[in-house]
Amino acid sequence: MAKMATQNNIATGISSTSSDWLVPPPAYVQRFAVWPDEGPGTWISYDKHPAYASLVASASISTKVAALAGFTKYFALILCKRLISYELIPAHLRRPRSLRGLWRFFRTGLANATHKLIRTAQQQNAASGGAPVQAALGRDGVCVARIDAESVDRIQKAVRPLIEQLRQARGSRTSRGRDFSESRGTALRTAHGDLFAAVEGMLQRSGILDGCSAYIGHPAQLVDCNPQINDPSDDFWQCIFPDRAAELRPAAYFHRDASGGDIKAIIYLSDVGPNNGPFSYAIGSHHGRGSNLIDWIEETNDQSGYSSTQAAARRRFSALPAVLRRKCAFGNDLLPGTEITERILQSEWIIEASQGHIVLFDTKGFHRGGMITEGERVVLTCVIGSSHH
Repeated sequence: MAKMATQNNIATGISSTSSDWLVPPPAYVQRFAVWPDEGPGTWISYDKHPAYASLVASASISTKVAALAGFTKYFALILCKRLISYELIPAHLRRPRSLRGLWRFFRTGLANATHKLIRTAQQQNAASGGAPVQAALGRDGVCVARIDAESVDRIQKAVRPLIEQLRQARGSRTSRGRDFSESRGTALRTAHGDLFAAVEGMLQRSGILDGCSAYIGHPAQLVDCNPQINDPSDDFWQCIFPDRAAELRPAAYFHRDASGGDIKAIIYLSDVGPNNGPFSYAIGSHHGRGSNLIDWIEETNDQSGYSSTQAAARRRFSALPAVLRRKCAFGNDLLPGTEITERILQSEWIIEASQGHIVLFDTKGFHRGGMITEGERVVLTCVIGSSHH
């Protein structure tokens, strides 16, 4: 973790009824400076990178053809997902189990696609309760607030069965080696309406939903709720370049979400201190948005697995044409001591907070979860966006 993890930026005593209910970034965090025409594709020269250079130089014609064919297949899939705003289709509709369910999925996807093709972003002014959220997201890409005690109790009560179910599924393993999928569950609106109602009530009463709507320029709604548990056995991003000697990677796991169009909310259901894997965000980094084509290229490499740091994945990624060697999950490849690594770390807000705090962030900004060295982190990760279901 960055050196700022040792500093105390725990947000306490913030009341949602006061004018200062949002928690500002610490004064020592510098806003990320966005330079024109820059991005992961310009920061990392893979033909000179110690973990990739030899693979780039030794890629055979057949390897290049196979890598490009795999990329093309996933690129087509990504275009389809972006057209229908796949991530903004609620989870219960993304898992059709009948012809009727399949029809509802396609109907929602078609509505999203139609709306995307004909709509333009609208200037929306948030009501007084949502204006601070809109301003914080616009300025920093992230904002933190304390949820009122009544809402916290309702959410805790509604999510408790899902947390227990996830805890049982994870088992009692203490050794490392967990995959990310083992850390997260999915709540379906059709089966867990009380949880969605509790979260939606909090978002509406606090003005957060209003602020999010104003920020994205369209009416926003709660799309998904995903309970998550992490502890020291979750090392899915700590084993970087497993075929190479251990190397310092101070910006490890920093990434951006290429899907766009949504805001994520992380509700802390347990106290999160420096050793419990606090969420981090490079404030101001959301201003460095690339073109849609760049988003699609980066997301294709993430979706296909080419962005993994495993040896086989690096071989396929290195065989791609240089213009396609871009990732959303770029942090693992950033070398220590470089200008861009230092610039990101200086802008990193490591958000330690007690349970009952909510973190809202623009997913196109650079962010990461922290490494857990003791205890556990229990959170509810929500997707907020515009969908037509």
